Formats: sequence, C-alpha cells, structure tokens
Amino acid sequence: MMDTVLNLGLNDETVKGLAKQTGNEWFAYDAYRRFLQMFGKIVLSTDEKLFSSTWKEMKKKYGVKDDGTKCI
Repeated sequence: MMDTVLNLGLNDETVKGLAKQTGNEWFAYDAYRRFLQMFGKIVLSTDEKLFSSTWKEMKKKYGVKDDGTKCI
C-alpha cells in the first residue's frame, strides 16, 4: 500500500501565511504539526510514539487541556 503525505507545502514560513489567511493560528500550526508527524512516520520511519509522547508533554507544559484551545 502506498502512503500519502498531506500538507506538503507547509513549512516554517508558509504556516504563518496560512494562519494569517484563515485567521486561525491554531488551525495553521496544528496542520503543520500533523504534517511533520506524518512525514516523520511515512518518509523517515520515525516511531509514532515519539510524536505522541512529545505532544502530550508539550500540552502538559503549556497547560493545554483541549487540543483546540491554544497553539504550541
């Protein structure tokens, strides 16, 4: 089965434009985070647990209770 990497055009600069264009910073950075996670898993064969554990740590560090409330 062939996997697909979505949001390939997102990077450190384009994510800022997406946030400005949509008026939703959370959406833009969450899409970028998910792109990095997907790229790591599919292209670099990075263990998904690395991303999920890091995501949980960052949410705890910054007091994020709901994934849709703040940008990390």
